[in-house]
Amino acid sequence: MRVVEVTKFGGPEVLQVAEAPDPVAGPGQVVIGVSVVDVMSIEAQLRAGWGREWFPGEPPYVPGTGVAGRVVSVGDGVDAGWTGRRVAALVSGGGYAERVVADVETVVAVPDGVPSWRAAALVQVGPAALSLVGAAELEPGARVLVTGAGGALGLALVRLARAAGARVTAAAHGAAKRQAAAGAGAGEVIGYADLAGAFDVVFDGVGGDVGGTAFRLVRTGGRFFAHGVPSGSAAAVDPAEAERRGVRVIGMEQVQFAPAEFKRLAEQSMEEAAAGRLTTVVGLAVPLERAREAHAALAARELVGKALLLVTAQAVRYRTHGGAEVLELEEIPMPRPGPGEVRVAVRAAAVNPLDWKIRGSDPGTETDGPQGTGIELAGTIDALGPGVTEWRLGRPVFGQVATGAAATHAIAEASALAPKPDTLSYEEAAALPVALGTARRALRDLGLRSGHTLLIHAVAGGVGLAAAQLAIARGARVVGTASERHHDFLRGLGVHPVPYGDGLEERIDEPIDRVLDASGRGELELSVKLAGDPDKVITIADPAGAGRLGVRFSSGGGVRAAVPAEDGVRMPIAEVFPLERAADAHRRSEEGHFRGKILMNTEASLPH
Repeated sequence: MRVVEVTKFGGPEVLQVAEAPDPVAGPGQVVIGVSVVDVMSIEAQLRAGWGREWFPGEPPYVPGTGVAGRVVSVGDGVDAGWTGRRVAALVSGGGYAERVVADVETVVAVPDGVPSWRAAALVQVGPAALSLVGAAELEPGARVLVTGAGGALGLALVRLARAAGARVTAAAHGAAKRQAAAGAGAGEVIGYADLAGAFDVVFDGVGGDVGGTAFRLVRTGGRFFAHGVPSGSAAAVDPAEAERRGVRVIGMEQVQFAPAEFKRLAEQSMEEAAAGRLTTVVGLAVPLERAREAHAALAARELVGKALLLVTAQAVRYRTHGGAEVLELEEIPMPRPGPGEVRVAVRAAAVNPLDWKIRGSDPGTETDGPQGTGIELAGTIDALGPGVTEWRLGRPVFGQVATGAAATHAIAEASALAPKPDTLSYEEAAALPVALGTARRALRDLGLRSGHTLLIHAVAGGVGLAAAQLAIARGARVVGTASERHHDFLRGLGVHPVPYGDGLEERIDEPIDRVLDASGRGELELSVKLAGDPDKVITIADPAGAGRLGVRFSSGGGVRAAVPAEDGVRMPIAEVFPLERAADAHRRSEEGHFRGKILMNTEASLPH
């Protein structure tokens, strides 16, 4: 299995990917196939060599103490019912790995409504936040100060304190962190230079001089929690002054738990997360092999919320041809790009008729192994295969893949992607590649010129809308068949809409120079009559009719080269489904009678 280990004390670059034997569960233990790893600030500090008097471990070692994943095996004395369950766990070390061993007493089940990335983000933050707020015994109206409020624990504390009725002041470095704290419920957000006032309770997640200043703001008889050391030292607190003012000072002991207490608090955290009452922000989620980026972000102290390492991906797959019910969202090993390929962290994927036609072909027959679905996507470059030099990590892109776009991570040919324009959302970009590429090719093959009148059958569909916008931009007039509910929208684009159905020839009362059939509803014979020549007609939807009438059929099969976006071309989004509702997205696409494209997004399955 792959692990990431600290090879020596130093900067983030000392984190290296290595191979290690698969772990074996001992008595009272389980082996977890890791999905997501929690990255803690203290891990970056220890990697740099800080705190060696308290943490005597020497490199090489594998860091990481919090994970979420699925139990793959159990040791003696452990209920076999744990096998296959989604869990979160606290481990003694070695968490930056594809598999870990955990004592079952620190393993908790993850509720169905909580994605693994959220469970990992809360497996250590949740118990700490619940413990601190519980010990604070907050009363409604209490004045509370949270330092380090833009971090993962700070944001959870702000949310819980606000839910308890406290008046919360959040102190954080940088506008983004303060904005996140305000979003978590803080009534006031300030920078550290503006620390002032009087507070009943202070949660200090910073330490050092900031913590010392915050301590002096605690009212007589108040409580000061010194649980943070990202500054490199605990808060500068004068014990004599604390005693004189009757301030109770609680240190790291409040966030250090015996196994039974951890399990109780972790189970409560998962319950609160499932109910939507406990959450934190994930500011960075990168694959396991890029752990050094997570450490660098934590060291820079600019990261909002939590950093996570992603070990697995999720993909919509099927094993039997049939209806939409055969689609399942499955956890898979993180795909690795080959030569000339890149991995895309998918933000949105489109549904095309080709997807459900392939899935539904030959119903009841088994596929040759699990099959992915989806050919259009938009997201960010997540990994580069050998020989790829034209892309950089994190670059927003969109394009077409052979299959498997409906996933959190997908492999694409580097040449099949184009930069995503800033003017397009990820969903808008994912809706474009097939429609725009097909429309551009069809208009080229038709020889469309300025002054021509183009008839488009099914102009409200994806290809029809792209072709209409391209044709109008080139100076052509566009007449399009569409359901009447789409006519006002089409007029807004500059299209002259006409209804489907009998009498269509009478409703088209002007000469037609070229025809693009995106409908396949038997209009080819009329199209040839209107255009006067089969060479002036192209269909993308009626191959049988094309062969019979001598009309060109444009299939556009296979992965295409990159299709750059053109300014002004937009694809309406008919409906967006989360990835876990892929079956519903396919059903909606099969129903038809919508304008534009059906999209899926990964917002619930992958933190962004």
